Amino acid sequence: MKKTLILAFAVTILTTFSSKYLNAQTKEDAGTAFNAALELSKTDLAGSIVKMQDVLKMCSAIGADADTIKMNVIKVLPVWQYNIGNNFLKEKKYDLATTAYEKSKEMATLYADDNIKQKSEEILVKLYVNKGNTLVQTLNYDEALTYFDKALTLDPTYSKALYAKGMVYKKKNDNVKMKENLDLAISAALKTNDTLTAQAARSTVASSLYMEGAAAFKKKSYSEAAEKLNSSLAYDTKNKEVYYLLAVAYNNLKKHDEAIESGNKGLLLEEQNNIKMARFYYEIAKAYEGKNDTSNACANYKKSAFGAFAQSANYQMKTVLKCQ
Repeated sequence: MKKTLILAFAVTILTTFSSKYLNAQTKEDAGTAFNAALELSKTDLAGSIVKMQDVLKMCSAIGADADTIKMNVIKVLPVWQYNIGNNFLKEKKYDLATTAYEKSKEMATLYADDNIKQKSEEILVKLYVNKGNTLVQTLNYDEALTYFDKALTLDPTYSKALYAKGMVYKKKNDNVKMKENLDLAISAALKTNDTLTAQAARSTVASSLYMEGAAAFKKKSYSEAAEKLNSSLAYDTKNKEVYYLLAVAYNNLKKHDEAIESGNKGLLLEEQNNIKMARFYYEIAKAYEGKNDTSNACANYKKSAFGAFAQSANYQMKTVLKCQ
């Protein structure tokens, strides 16, 4: 009986203590804690966020009576975390800024702050690309790709991320993925008037296709060469070397009209110099000769009789065609 009374007395004391403790967590206490966190935010944003999170727990324990304070806490948490990111960004502490913005994005998502969520994502996209480019400089290509992919997860149409990703694949000698990403970069850049990125991507793809075409040409795979070289022209119509190789390739394929067309386009881009223009006139002449058009063949062989082509052109005119 005595033990039972002692136990009952102990329970009563514990219950009374717990009740007093819980009652201490009042709306007024939450308000005081909220104001203290506000004051701390003037000198220590990170510390004030911790304090505000404690206030949030208090409000949840108190219940509906503290809902107004709870809503005010929810309003400031994502903003303060975003401002921490801004401060790190001003100091050019990019890794710390990235972590801070990732947290502000997470908080903004949790507390339905669409404005801070959008702002955090916009900055994160650029920070991820910046980090990726830094990794490319140290030859960490695979890790760089993960950061470009992070950026594209947030903004699938960010042209600079697509361009950077394409350039990594170029360094990895994966021309298929390079072209795939640079094509996407061109499309995205044109939609946002990012002419520099669009032009850089075009130039890279054009150069790559030209080199593939030139390699096929060297192997005398003229059909493949023509295909690659024409693909290159879809990205850059100002490369006179492409037109010259096309003219030669088409002559070897007995496609004389195409050879004449390619030679004439190349002439438009060449300097007005007899020696430099000679190679184009020579291929045009060969094409006309292939078409049995002696008059035009002779006229163009005459124009090609300069420099390295002089001997061959004169032979064709005097010995083969017997031009007048």
